[in-house]
Amino acid sequence: MDVVQTLVRSVMRAFYSVSETLVIEALVTHSALRDDELSYLMKMNLKDLHRLCATLRDARFLAVHTRPEVQAGKTRPINRTYYFIDYRQTIDAIKWRVYKTDKDMQGIAHPADESKEYFCPRCSAQWSQLEVLDSVSAAGFTCQRCQSVLELSKEREAPGHQQLSRMNNQFKFMTDMLQVIDQMVVPECTFDKAIAVARPVVREVTHEVPDSIPVDISLNKPSAVKGLAIAGPKTMSVTISDGNDEAENQESRKRKERMLRENALPVWMTESSVPVKSQSDAMDDDEEKGGPAKRVKLEDVAPAANIAAETSVKAEPDEDDDDDDFEFEDVV
Repeated sequence: MDVVQTLVRSVMRAFYSVSETLVIEALVTHSALRDDELSYLMKMNLKDLHRLCATLRDARFLAVHTRPEVQAGKTRPINRTYYFIDYRQTIDAIKWRVYKTDKDMQGIAHPADESKEYFCPRCSAQWSQLEVLDSVSAAGFTCQRCQSVLELSKEREAPGHQQLSRMNNQFKFMTDMLQVIDQMVVPECTFDKAIAVARPVVREVTHEVPDSIPVDISLNKPSAVKGLAIAGPKTMSVTISDGNDEAENQESRKRKERMLRENALPVWMTESSVPVKSQSDAMDDDEEKGGPAKRVKLEDVAPAANIAAETSVKAEPDEDDDDDDFEFEDVV
């Protein structure tokens, strides 16, 4: 990890500003820092710090993690932002930048056959080797404009080649360290691993802040809805056969019977809770209780109705009765 940290520090010092370099230096030293702790070390407010770290995050030089925490004496959690360096991601970003810059420089440079290596000391004209092949004298190649002898200068190269050579010299420290890093395995750096080995920030007494405790997110998740257990099959298997194997057919029948038993509805759904008895069962119950069931005949209802009607009618008075007494007919 020393080579990896040296590479990150060197790249920051070579291509980034002082404030951005100090942010990476603090993260390399402390492994992981909360936003208020980093602002305390950088002597910056949180708004400017977040804007500065957003640029480094887009360049893949640092990673951001947010988790809920509860401060001492409070019950409501708040989200706190942490910064750390994912070295694998940072190394890949450096490799991509070097590759992209090299390709851009190669696009600016001209091919070797187009470079004009010969120049005329009299008229300052420049000629390529292909252009002066037909202008040859005993002293050498001659200028097609003034017929003077041309001079060859290897220092007079195209501007693209000069920039490419300069870039290779400036990027040599990065390419050498990248070759060393490719021969080793860079360990994975996650937030949990970074915060486990983080170095605490020592604050002054006047700048102390209350400690905060991380909240377990799994406890706040809603529980699963409780209901009927799934009785269906959890796995599915497909078997392809020609249908001639007796063992496979028997196994298939057993599998179907097992699935029917597993998927069968419960008894309280298939049968009614109210007992239903047939007529023969009812007659048997009556005989057990002491006698046959009573039956009512329709023809017995009419005489009873007539008797009730006769009893409700009063007898007419007899004219021969001197005492004006009423007589009623006897009801038989």
